[in-house]
Amino acid sequence: MSALRLEDLHFSYPPRLPDGPPVEVLRGLTLHAPAGQALAIMGPTSSGKTTLALLLAGLAPEMTGGQVRGQAWVAGLDPVTTSPARLSHTVGLVFQEPERQLFNMTVAEEVAFGLEGRAVPPQQIGERVQRALASVGLTGLEQRAPWQLSGGQQKRLAIASILAMQPPILVLDEPMAGLDPAGRSEVAALLADLKRTTGATVIVTEKDAEFVARWAERVAVLADGQIALAEAPDALFQQTERLHALGVAAPQMAELAARLRAEGEDAAFLTAAAGAAWAARHRPAAWPAQPATATPPAPELPTSQKASPAVAVEAVSFAYPGGAPALAGLSLTVQPGEFVALVGPNGGGKSTLARHINGLLRPQQGAVALFGQPSAGRPVGELARSVGYVFQNPDRQIFAATVREEVAFGPRNLGLAGQALTQRVTEALAAFDLTALAEAPPAVLGYGLRRLVTLASVWAMQPAIWLLDEPTTGLDARLTGLLMERLHTLHRSGHTVLFITHDLKLAAGAQRIVGISQGRVVLDGPPQSVFADSASLEAIGLRPPPIARLSALLEPAGFPHPMLNVEQFMRCWRLMQRESAPS
Repeated sequence: MSALRLEDLHFSYPPRLPDGPPVEVLRGLTLHAPAGQALAIMGPTSSGKTTLALLLAGLAPEMTGGQVRGQAWVAGLDPVTTSPARLSHTVGLVFQEPERQLFNMTVAEEVAFGLEGRAVPPQQIGERVQRALASVGLTGLEQRAPWQLSGGQQKRLAIASILAMQPPILVLDEPMAGLDPAGRSEVAALLADLKRTTGATVIVTEKDAEFVARWAERVAVLADGQIALAEAPDALFQQTERLHALGVAAPQMAELAARLRAEGEDAAFLTAAAGAAWAARHRPAAWPAQPATATPPAPELPTSQKASPAVAVEAVSFAYPGGAPALAGLSLTVQPGEFVALVGPNGGGKSTLARHINGLLRPQQGAVALFGQPSAGRPVGELARSVGYVFQNPDRQIFAATVREEVAFGPRNLGLAGQALTQRVTEALAAFDLTALAEAPPAVLGYGLRRLVTLASVWAMQPAIWLLDEPTTGLDARLTGLLMERLHTLHRSGHTVLFITHDLKLAAGAQRIVGISQGRVVLDGPPQSVFADSASLEAIGLRPPPIARLSALLEPAGFPHPMLNVEQFMRCWRLMQRESAPS
């Protein structure tokens, strides 16, 4: 039986501008999926993944406007002509932005809402609510208000509210975005368990290649409104060059295998364990003692004793109304010019700390200072001259009528005008590929494009401190690379950069990693030392990136550990192979 059948499907949104053309998103898409399949749909930003998810749930064009043609069948129902209410019994949709589907007063009420609407017997509702919350790691938060949860916890709640209704087809739009590694593991295990125990068809749109490689039975890559590739993960992720050209990430181990193949090796693996098994077969019988040049030294951190810290957080405590402490005597010092990654579990206090640094929240105890000047008593607008803040949710930051006006708002309020303002805005739009969208309303853009608008808005202000909360959410591999390149350029020019991330592959590029859990700093050091201490990372629900896990597996045989990226691994591999070769 077919769960999904799409034939020559076209979809276009209404024009972004009054005299503009319709925005064509799907252009002859054809895709089939049998019942019970675990299907992942990947693709670059604005490729149509979210549009497809909305269409399968009957929300597009019903709720979005637009035109559709071609054939679409979901479990035998036409999602274009079937009402969303009726279709919801067959298809459960988890939105890319969980805030859009959370509206009840408590976590428990949110999960129970759909069950009550379907007249599930009361005695079953409580059991299903508890089971759904346990499956996503939210037990104990039943009476918490959804808006008091972190972004990652809100994502888990949205998933639980759909899972409780047990639809035969689940569609999840970027389910891993904003989740910490522990949360990703829980959701991945849950989705696998659903397929095994219920036979549900699970369709996810996702950019997390590590998750897709482990979970999916089949992966379809959507580009230019059509399916560009559709294969099993093992075959698809060997095509790294094609994926790069499409703006799609491959697992880090697949990237390493591709580099090895480029140097004549017969390598194909997707996990650190498989990579270690391959290395055991292809390394010399004995590697030499680790050469001093094998592992580059950790980058030096600024040590100036004259300059005041860019950020000084002293014993700050804070609790939201009716909630547990979000910060519990947290202290953190960041020197001017540092590049710091803030990592930790969902709900650990990272976003709350960020809002204290930029003044949106004020300490209930303790103090915050920027460049030696206390933040207390200084308005947010004044602090914004020093701190540029990119929100975790771009919709909390965007309000102007056009992208150009949005980007111009900050520098205009800092006093720029005339040609200087025009030039700054033009540069910011170009820096994030937004020039062609300058006159479009930000509200009609996709999530990833709205993210770029917020980044360009801060770029235009040129603050001394950049503070970014999960800035790569919604960005494809190309745009993530573009953002990190921009941040490193800013850092090289003397800016201080703090970014919150759950992607430890990105954190590996920072000078310093700070781990925050339960409102406290629990890890602090350069990436080499942090990744070497896997036990401390695992204690807060984090894991070193795959390349570091691989070097840990090879360390007993003499390979340097930890490795931070594929390029570093390849340098060490070549060096040790060369020094092991017979003279």
